[in-house]
Amino acid sequence: MPTTRRTPTRRVAPARPGFTLIETALATVIIGVGVLAMMDAFQGFLRANSWSTQSSTATLLAGEIREMSRTFPRHDAFAGGIYFENPTAHTTFRGWGPEPDETDPSMFDDIDDFDGAVFGSAADSDLPGPVGVTGAGVAMRYPGPIDAFAAVIPETDWAGVTATDGAGADLPLQGWSQYVRVEKVDPADYTVTRADDYYEPAAGATPELEVDQFPLRVTVWALYQGPFDTSARVVARHTWVVPR
Repeated sequence: MPTTRRTPTRRVAPARPGFTLIETALATVIIGVGVLAMMDAFQGFLRANSWSTQSSTATLLAGEIREMSRTFPRHDAFAGGIYFENPTAHTTFRGWGPEPDETDPSMFDDIDDFDGAVFGSAADSDLPGPVGVTGAGVAMRYPGPIDAFAAVIPETDWAGVTATDGAGADLPLQGWSQYVRVEKVDPADYTVTRADDYYEPAAGATPELEVDQFPLRVTVWALYQGPFDTSARVVARHTWVVPR
């Protein structure tokens, strides 16, 4: 009886679907857009964080000057205050600004000593408002920025280690400056400024308002110039009035 031999058959696995070139390119574009969006968001976060840090530092620096001068009188009573050498003719005004022996901010002892002072390295051209209270368009310059004890604030790293120069001296807080203006203001309207030697003559029953009987408005600007900046910019401003 004849027999039939069966030949074994090989099963072929069904073809697995793959990605086409267009699908791969589209997926690459989608992933790339997502990565770019994340990078842009991260850069925005870094900018916001940097500005927040700078704003906090600037507010602190402006507050240091106010804290330093908080108990100071408007004018130096020991040196005679501000006055006219000829009080009748109101000529030869004296006493505004630091006295000749007050060569360092630690020697300041009244509010008008601060007028025109720059604590730091900001250029005159970067200072806001009129500059040149000491004449020739030059402000009074001191090392800085300073704290409420008139000491220069050092540059420190994240671990609290003070940075030093090649000679081992402490470096000041890099890029930061404080600029101070002191202005006489009208007793009835603090928005109206008066010249340093301004006085109001007697009028009828109203007595003369002498040259040293005016409130003072103090303004402190905190400026910052980064390592890649071409000029310093104002980050914070702090203003207060010292009543008469």
